[in-house]
Amino acid sequence: MEVYFETDKEAQAFCNQLIPYRKQISVHQQTNAWGSRLQLESNGTKAELIHVISSVMSNVLIEEHLSDIIIREITEEYYFSDPEEINRIYDFSMGILFETDEDNQTLREHVDTAKLLQHIFLQQLKEHTSIHFRAILRFRLASFLTFIHECVGKAIEEFKREEDHQAFMDTLRHYIEKKEPCVDLVHIEQGENFTFYNEKGEVISKDMLRMWMFQAPLYVLGLHDNEFNLSPLIAMAPAKIKVYGNNPADPKTMTIINIFQERVLFEAKGASILSRGE
Repeated sequence: MEVYFETDKEAQAFCNQLIPYRKQISVHQQTNAWGSRLQLESNGTKAELIHVISSVMSNVLIEEHLSDIIIREITEEYYFSDPEEINRIYDFSMGILFETDEDNQTLREHVDTAKLLQHIFLQQLKEHTSIHFRAILRFRLASFLTFIHECVGKAIEEFKREEDHQAFMDTLRHYIEKKEPCVDLVHIEQGENFTFYNEKGEVISKDMLRMWMFQAPLYVLGLHDNEFNLSPLIAMAPAKIKVYGNNPADPKTMTIINIFQERVLFEAKGASILSRGE
């Protein structure tokens, strides 16, 4: 089998990716002004050789060209020009394409990015014993580029959601900074929903929370009067908040810290609620 590369970087990346397979596959390289020609010989079956080479070539494309493909998509297809925005969207795109958590897998519709690309090379290698890497980049990536376009579009949606969320957080933070505290101290116990306690360690009832919320401009701030985690705190605007639980990275807790900042203290859940009146 013969593989042709136009650039030394591509040929070197290919050879580096082949290192784990060098006991099975030997490489004979010839280089001239137009690029590199690599002759590959295997002591295994043709099917095994094709599988390895398709995997290695997809890795070379990811290593050498995917960043440019994504950035070109962001700038030329979606018309972004601000470097910071481009970098953020690029990071979101790479997360969607390669991170394995359920949210990112859902966004890419559970397609394995590397395997999709490998399949394209696999089809070419099944049909030809001599292939040009650059020709595949130019003429055989239509389905992969469509996939990239869709993933970048979803990354832009995630980026805009994050921007909107950050603007919302900034609005709430500014409101709290300007507002005089209505209470000195509120204790919070983590759970599916927060449980609120006053300075004496007594549970604050929902009716009392509603009374506080009724007095605050929640609608103007983008909050709802039927939400009982963040809205009551914004309404009470405590001078100090103590959060008790087992998970300091809980999203609701992180939101509170983001807004109230140095006013928030996290403590282990073991402390007695009744002894929290300091």
